Amino acid sequence: MNPFKLLWSFHQRIGRIAYAGGWLLNVVLLLFALAVWQIVTESWTPPEPFNLKDGSLLALLPVAVLFFWAKFALAAKRLHDLGVTGWFSLLMIVPGANLIMIIVLLIARGEDADNRFGPGRPSTTAPAPAHHA
Repeated sequence: MNPFKLLWSFHQRIGRIAYAGGWLLNVVLLLFALAVWQIVTESWTPPEPFNLKDGSLLALLPVAVLFFWAKFALAAKRLHDLGVTGWFSLLMIVPGANLIMIIVLLIARGEDADNRFGPGRPSTTAPAPAHHA
């Protein structure tokens, strides 16, 4: 799956491995953005109206929005795999419930069959060969 679609699309379904990988990718991207921000603010002083060296993290607001968007999109697609509406991803806002949600989404097995959110997993067993008499 395309990483952009994985992180920022709310459509389709993903399994446990894709969810875990998406979470890891999301955190790595966040840490990268924070590292770049740290390097830039240490070595470069922007013009006075844009100077955020006073401790303001306002410049990181777009990064935070993208991080949380990806967090909700991953949860919604994983919920779709369980046959549940993605709106339950909003539980990720609730302290305590977010940790429980992450654990459940990492452990719970998705539906094998097609559901209203997309096709199920492809069968791992090959069909029996047909015998012609």
